[in-house]
Amino acid sequence: MNRNSVKTIGIKDESRKDAYLLNVNQADGLKGILKKDFDEWSNFDSWESISAQQWVFSRALEVYKGMLIDIKCDCCERIDFVPNDFENIKKQKCIGKKSAYMIKKVVSEIVLANARRESDGTYSA
Repeated sequence: MNRNSVKTIGIKDESRKDAYLLNVNQADGLKGILKKDFDEWSNFDSWESISAQQWVFSRALEVYKGMLIDIKCDCCERIDFVPNDFENIKKQKCIGKKSAYMIKKVVSEIVLANARRESDGTYSA
């Protein structure tokens, strides 16, 4: 996975020419989930909104397959955030950055699951 595969941009920022532009408002229920405490929103499997889960999972599959994604938040005017280091994600208020974190997290789980499947489950990758 390319480290620049998911990028968060602000309202006034332009999307990359080779990236698929997404708006956090496109996902029903996503903003409500990501406004909760970190312990609640960071546990993807506990989300009650199936449509928000499907939106994140679909984006993760696209990234896994090599697509570049720009996530436009509606809470920041200008940002240039490539989610490589999520050290301070617990303190973030930006829904776009949190969305990028969740997409990257699900991509990591897809990579791990694929590696385990390819190894026939005889050992953990």
